[in-house]
Amino acid sequence: MDDEFVQVVSHLRADYQLLRDQTRLVPPAGLPVIEQSIDLVGDTVHYTYWYEDSSPDGQCIRLADIPGTLSGDILRLQQNLPVLNGDHEIVGDQIRRLEDGLKPPPEFDDDSEDLAATVNPLPVVEINPDQHFVKKGKYESEVRNLLKCQRGSCPGMPVSPHIIQLLGRSSNGELLFERFKSRYVLAFIRSVDVYKSWILQLISGLQALHSLGIVHRDLRIDNLLFSPDCTRIIICDLEERWGNRLAPEISRQPVLDAGWTEKSDIYDLGNVIKGMIYGNAPITHLVEWPIPPPFRTIVEACTRESPNDRPNLAQLWTMVDAIGAARSGEILRTDVQ
Repeated sequence: MDDEFVQVVSHLRADYQLLRDQTRLVPPAGLPVIEQSIDLVGDTVHYTYWYEDSSPDGQCIRLADIPGTLSGDILRLQQNLPVLNGDHEIVGDQIRRLEDGLKPPPEFDDDSEDLAATVNPLPVVEINPDQHFVKKGKYESEVRNLLKCQRGSCPGMPVSPHIIQLLGRSSNGELLFERFKSRYVLAFIRSVDVYKSWILQLISGLQALHSLGIVHRDLRIDNLLFSPDCTRIIICDLEERWGNRLAPEISRQPVLDAGWTEKSDIYDLGNVIKGMIYGNAPITHLVEWPIPPPFRTIVEACTRESPNDRPNLAQLWTMVDAIGAARSGEILRTDVQ
């Protein structure tokens, strides 16, 4: 089963990479992207790209997400972006020049909070670059959630081995964690057993978070870490502030109260499983990524349109755990690590 699974995944990755290399939405076939935004215009989501050219603000191309039309197909890599001079929008099958153009969005205001009173009580740990990772904390909610996940103290007793543990702070007030491998280990195709184990660990980590009243909001492969031997997966980035807006019920407006729930975390888990299989994140989340058995039904269940139709984490555990044991196959490298 593993050999067949690895071959199928290898072909799927190669098919996507070919589309990725050919599309003019992004380099290498397209111009360098200066900025990108996703906005709701009326009832339609628009993807806007600003490309490097000789103009001060760059070339602006706006694409409406209308499935089954030119603009929708471009976003799904089913048709290529036409070669256009100047600013244009493509709405459905209509290509129109944007006479006034669109300015790139302003940089977000830094909404970081003053964490001195929250971070100073943490124990100071001497940094060993080979063993530790440090980051500047932005929000009190992250420190609060990290401490919740280790029973209120630091370093504390973790409630789950699949949630990042806060070890303390550096001498200059940065949050300090154990160093792990990043998501680039996903460049290697793994056996069915390995993916099954990782997914069960993710479910376990999410169960721990949800039991504490924490909705992750931003579950994606960039917020996953891996033990040195890649047998353990760890969820990080517990800011619980901004997050993914992929689940249909989540507001596309730039607001903090966008409607994130445990069921939107489950929707995001479906996309994380896709990213694990493909070893990457898609150019746009409109790209159709076929998922092979035995994980197809898991992804389909997680990403159902209605939150009420999605399984809860206990049901998901049962579904994943039922996947038959497969022989541990050899790891096949398909990209640089």
